[in-house]
Formats: sequence, structure tokens, C-alpha cells
Amino acid sequence: MRKRSLWASIILFVGLVGGLLGLNLGTDNTPVLGLDLKGGLSVIYATQEPADAEQLVIVRDLMRGQLESFGIAEPDVRVEGENIIVDLPGVSDQEAAFDALQVSGIVTLRPVIACGSGIPVDAAAGQATLPRADGLGECAVGAVGGTGEVFSQGSAAATIDTRNGQWVVNVDLRPDGQAIWNNLAQQCFSGAGDCPSQQLAIVLDDVIQSAPTVQTPDFPGSVQISGAFSEDEVRSLARVLNRGAFPVPVEQQRVETVSATAGQDSLDAAVIAGLIGVAIMLIFMVAYYRRLAVVIIVGLIVWGMTVFSLATFVSQATNYALTLAGATGIIVAVGVTVDTYVVFFERLKDEVRHGRSMRNAAPRSFQATWRTIVSADLVSLMASLILFWLSVGSVKGFALYLGLTTICDLLVCYFFTRPAVYLLSMTNWFDDNADHETNLGARIGATA
Repeated sequence: MRKRSLWASIILFVGLVGGLLGLNLGTDNTPVLGLDLKGGLSVIYATQEPADAEQLVIVRDLMRGQLESFGIAEPDVRVEGENIIVDLPGVSDQEAAFDALQVSGIVTLRPVIACGSGIPVDAAAGQATLPRADGLGECAVGAVGGTGEVFSQGSAAATIDTRNGQWVVNVDLRPDGQAIWNNLAQQCFSGAGDCPSQQLAIVLDDVIQSAPTVQTPDFPGSVQISGAFSEDEVRSLARVLNRGAFPVPVEQQRVETVSATAGQDSLDAAVIAGLIGVAIMLIFMVAYYRRLAVVIIVGLIVWGMTVFSLATFVSQATNYALTLAGATGIIVAVGVTVDTYVVFFERLKDEVRHGRSMRNAAPRSFQATWRTIVSADLVSLMASLILFWLSVGSVKGFALYLGLTTICDLLVCYFFTRPAVYLLSMTNWFDDNADHETNLGARIGATA
């Protein structure tokens, strides 16, 4: 392999990583720390009426889904007694967080009599005049015909209708809610009773969120709501429909800002302990691999720079804050990275023991071990993906950062470690005197 291409790989990769690191440090961009390291918001909710454990779990899962749909990742939502605790680590947009947590009301379904001001209503019959969420006046509505519990939990989604390219909301009906919805749909479709407008209002906290016109009397299992909606409007409506699946109403009891529970002293102690562990490992690597350990040391520095820049981007772009669990994932990944060097260098030592020169042994060793390295990292990456998919809370952070750092290991191995060892093998760094075979083995820890 030509030296020019090897140098190009090292210079371009290290230059890119160094440039990103310099840009982040120059603009004071650092990873967003989680609730246990930096603090954040903690909100306590209570139900407005008695609820059993199953209903509280449903509310917890729906609240977590709403937060994640807002882009607020890694929320810690848990049930404690009769309360629901929401911890939001490293949240930069507190207003968006509170919008996502406005879940005090129950969604109701009411036929629309007419829209406009001054329309008479019969309060005794359950009729009322309610404002529209879009600010376009108000509507007179009939009595409540159903609640948001007719919708399947979490089934509402904003999508694009492929027939006309318009934004729509699709939501599934629960088996026990289908008859309730269809009863209202038939009433509005025919314009009978309190629904001469043929519109069915979706109401949250006595505010009409949407009032679509019913275009069919029967819905077999799902509903599509269409109109001249923007993307933000349909996503907001989808959240309202998912919110309607709450089995009980909840209200906000207390909001507080949480200080770093781990504390700066604990964080410093963890960093020091980690550095001591890495230092001990590097001392062993130097004693075992001799001059090859230089590649390990420099490679770990490049890997650390890559991880820092990637962690900064991910934590700020996705709001997945770096928690102690995430830091644990990074520490575990150091072992994965060192394993990569061990696999490569052990094969290199075997090649040298069999009498091959370093120049010949280096490419042969990498070609023989690259597939093994990729396979091992893919196993770690797949485990991270499965754990991220199945877990909740801080465990997601562990899985995320373990997966990201594993990807960094592959990049550093191919674009830095490989060309670095190739280039060193072309010099007299390992065999610079007459006793070639003895000194070559000794300089890479491959003595018989």
C-alpha cells in the first residue's frame, strides 16, 4: 500500500477529529449532563380521582411517550405511591417540556351545533359554547358523547396522505370504543340531533382542538382526520388524541429544579478513578507490547477526541443527556477498544514469531483480524441497539453511548490504527540493528 494513501488516511481523520474538537471547545460546546450530574426539572403529578396501579402505569407510559414525541429524550417517569414523578435531565427548552406535560384534562367528543358567536345553547341539556384552539372564534356544542378512551393508547400518528400529499392524523379505535365513536359518527353524518353541522368536536380542557366533518357513518377500526393542516397542527392533534387515552385525569402538584444528585465531588472522584484505571491498563500495555503501545496510547487519545465530539453532538441535538449510566457505557467501551488492539497485535506477534518481517506481517495481520474485529464490535453494537430499544430511562443512555463509542472504535481502527502500524512497519522503528529477528520480537513483545 502506498505511503501517500496511508498518510492521507491519518491526516484527514485526525484532522477532522481535531477540528471538531477544537470547534466544540472554541464555542464552549460540551456534552449535556444528566439529572444525576447537572440537574434538571422534576415534576410531581397526582390523579384527580382514585386510580389503581394499572391505571397509573398506563398514565406513566403515555406521559413518557408524549415527552419523547416532543424530542425530550431519556425522561425518567416513574410511579411512586399514588403519584407520578417526572425527572427531565438536561432539558434546555423548559417551555416545551411543560407543554408536553400539560395532561390535566380528559379529551371529550361532542357534536357541533354551529360555529359563531351568540348561538343559544341549552345548558340543562349539556350544551355549551367553547372556544377554538386556533383562536378562530367559538362553537356551540352538544352534550358529551364520549371520551378519548375510545382511542387505542398511543396509536395516533401524524402522516402524509400519499393520494394528495396532505398531512393527516390516523388513530385506531379500541374494540369497546368503536360503538361509541360510530354512534356519534352516524349522528353527525346524518346531521341529526345536536349535530346539524355534521362536525364532531375533539375537546381538551373545554377547548376545541379540532372539529372535523364526518364523511362516513361507519368506521371499522380506525379513523383518519384530514384537512388543511400544517405539520405542527397534525402532530399537536395526534398528541391530543393520545392524551385522550388517559384513564384518569392528572394534575400538576409541584415543580422543582433538581441540583446534581451525584455532586461535583462524586463526579471528580469518578473521573479520577477512571483515569487511574486507564493508566494502569496502559502501563500493562507498554510492558507487554513495548513499542507497539505507542500506537495504543495515541489511538486512545484519538478515540477519546472522537467520543467527546460525538457525545457533544448527540446530547445537544437529541437531548439525550450524558448521565452516570452513559459514562459507564463509555468506560465499558474503553475495554472494547483495547480488545481491538489486542486482537490485531496478537496476530502481528504470531506473524513475527513465524519469521516474517514487520513490513510483511502488518498488512497480513490486519487483513486476517479485521473481520474478527468487525464481528466483535457488531455484537456489542447489536446488544446496544436491543438494550436501547427495550429499555427506558437511564439504561437507554448506557446503551446509546456504548453503541456510539463502539462505532468510534471501528472508525479509529480502520482510519488511524491500520495506517499507523503500516507506516511504522515501513521504517526501522522495530528493527534498527543487525540482530533483526531478536530485536524485532523484543520491540513488539513477541519473543519466543
